Amino acid sequence: MREKRACERFIIKLPVTISSVGKKVDGTTVRLSQKGIFVRTQRSFVEGSAVDIELLLTNAVTCKLKGVVKYARNCDLMKRQNGMGIELTKKNEAYEKFMSEVEK
Repeated sequence: MREKRACERFIIKLPVTISSVGKKVDGTTVRLSQKGIFVRTQRSFVEGSAVDIELLLTNAVTCKLKGVVKYARNCDLMKRQNGMGIELTKKNEAYEKFMSEVEK
């Protein structure tokens, strides 16, 4: 079976805050790539939501990114499975540099 994703994904756990329309949720990244992230959260924004992302990198640098929620799961019975797949629409230099180091 062939991988359908265009970018390699990396399992990296980092603290993250996602906000949209004045609401915020805290979470932890599960997977990162050049084009997107998957975040575990208690609650998710609906698919199609534009979001602002504050990601704390391992070097204590906070990245401010923008994205769109492409996948969201909210299931009270399986909170460990709750989360959002977010396509990144705007990245900064710190994220680009971090990802280039991860890819080495």
